[in-house]
Amino acid sequence: MKALFIILRETQYIQAILEMFLQKNIKGATILESEGMASAITRKSDLFAAMHHNTFYGQSDPEDKKNSKTIITVMKDDQVAEVVTEVRKILQPCNKRAIGFMFSMPVDDIFLIKPNN
Repeated sequence: MKALFIILRETQYIQAILEMFLQKNIKGATILESEGMASAITRKSDLFAAMHHNTFYGQSDPEDKKNSKTIITVMKDDQVAEVVTEVRKILQPCNKRAIGFMFSMPVDDIFLIKPNN
């Protein structure tokens, strides 16, 4: 099994991604609020923002100040490539340069947590 992580800055696509999961028989996912390192640093450090942000990350876009979402789901190994392709299709209409990224990791075991077990 694999865990697929989708870090998404354009959160209006989340519903379509979750609906696609259901169509692919992926029955669960967790959605977390997330913030990238560059955003966290520039928010906390005016000096970094003034000296380095534009050099390293390009011109700052006011839209970039919003937080992203991270979707985590677990699926069979043979589903990952197809799901990644489908996520890319869903995100295709967005014309922004950087809207997020995906990665997968192996999952050895899943342990349910229940009281008194």
